[in-house]
Amino acid sequence: MLYIVTGASTGIGRAVATSLAKRDHDVLAVARSADKLATLQTDCGRRLQAMPADLATETGRISVVNKVSALASAGGVDGIVHAAGSHVNPVEYQGINSDNMMADFQVHVATPIALNNLLAPVLKGARILYIDSYSASSLRVGWSGYSIVKAAAQMAARAAAEECTDSTVIRVFPGAVRTPLIDTILASQKQTPTVTLFKELASNGELTDPATVGEFIANIMISATDQQLAAREFWDIGRAEDRIFPQT
Repeated sequence: MLYIVTGASTGIGRAVATSLAKRDHDVLAVARSADKLATLQTDCGRRLQAMPADLATETGRISVVNKVSALASAGGVDGIVHAAGSHVNPVEYQGINSDNMMADFQVHVATPIALNNLLAPVLKGARILYIDSYSASSLRVGWSGYSIVKAAAQMAARAAAEECTDSTVIRVFPGAVRTPLIDTILASQKQTPTVTLFKELASNGELTDPATVGEFIANIMISATDQQLAAREFWDIGRAEDRIFPQT
């Protein structure tokens, strides 16, 4: 059996891939950066296979589908974690730029839809997990385009939950996570609302380490029962009732 993790080179995707592989599950780790995937491969060993691919392109998606078909021939696919994201820096981003938004839309909205459709035959009975965000409903000044795209991504995930009837669709809110992008924001001397927000979260100890989120998501993918999944519209790492699995 196999888990597919997109955006596996950094941040949440890398943490999820690491957690799954170190629990002795097979992982296909997909991302654009071959160099970062190589270090992930070294860290995780034989259970993880690195797959450099640009999922925003048809060529990249087809290459992943072909790889999955080969790997799944001996078993099946347990699930896919759609963790690929864009890295629009709110410190430098000004206004709402349609070019940036279209690139983000491709990564966050169109690519998961395309992968779900292409992989539908091997995703029967599998778990499909989306990384959701409260930026979808709370506008971030200086990050407006990102909020708009995440709102569309959230609706796409909700639609998948109704339409991908052969699979179980899961939405996870990881909260504010200390990713490399957030480190860039924290290092900024600019006084924008978004910079101020994240600096306050950091000073209050409210930024979560990616490894913690990776464990949380891996727990859900591996250990959550069908009844537990059916009882929740989404999972939120900030809700005590959702942190029901011991971390390993």
